[in-house]
Amino acid sequence: MIAASIIVPSYNRPEQLRGCLEALVGQIGPAYEIIVVDDGSAQPLAPVCDLFGEKLRCIRQENAGPAAARNTGAAAARGRFLAFTDDDCRPRPDWLQKLHHAHGGDASCLVGGRVENGLPGDIYASVSQELCDYLYEYFGAAEGSMPFFTSNNLGCDKAEFERLGGFDQTFPLAAGEDRDFGMRWGDTTGALKYAPDAVIDHYHSMNFGKFWRQHSNYGAGAQHLHKLLDRRGILRPKREPLSFYLGLVLWPLRQHGLKGLAYSVLMGLTQVAMINGYYRSSRQGTHPV
Repeated sequence: MIAASIIVPSYNRPEQLRGCLEALVGQIGPAYEIIVVDDGSAQPLAPVCDLFGEKLRCIRQENAGPAAARNTGAAAARGRFLAFTDDDCRPRPDWLQKLHHAHGGDASCLVGGRVENGLPGDIYASVSQELCDYLYEYFGAAEGSMPFFTSNNLGCDKAEFERLGGFDQTFPLAAGEDRDFGMRWGDTTGALKYAPDAVIDHYHSMNFGKFWRQHSNYGAGAQHLHKLLDRRGILRPKREPLSFYLGLVLWPLRQHGLKGLAYSVLMGLTQVAMINGYYRSSRQGTHPV
């Protein structure tokens, strides 16, 4: 009997997907299946998936973005427990076991694991992960007050996922839907629980252009989220206090001393990129649908 379904959205990244699946087929823990959702890749991903046996299913859809792909995978899942990761991630062998154990069969619990940067020599990938690490500490993930978890290391009950409506597919540029999902879960369903021993390694290579676009996209996602919250009548601060931004820039120095100075500069630049994406999206008149 299948207890858990691992869902992996993928688009035009066959080599990254192969590395992810190599890590997933060796998972220990509950009986599980793997569902890859090919989000309309130019070259179908089924040949890659076929290398990994009957435990894996590949579903192909027209390109609609990762939120839609995750929802497609969840709808097809046979396990009660849904575990989400991405094709550029390599979960450690006990990842599913730890995530499932932390969930504990509590349907009201949304559980998120720890993400480690798999490319320590890539400064842009490193800074992006440093930013996530800072957010997890600032919002108190370990104390149970985190308002969201990143969608590359996430687990929940299938029935509750469906009751909540899954990921909102209206978010532009694949940015922000995980924040929205976590906030909706916390507001209507139950607790968000951090499982730091459920670890994935993230292999997301970047250059400066990709780094800027990623964080600009996060800004566009934040603008869309704020519009959604306004429409729902949910009053939340749209900006963090100044201490948040000061702490963000100083975070690499706290972690690495003076060796973190370049990281601090890039951490500040992430916020410039986000502001750019936020106001560019606002000027373009992006509206929720």
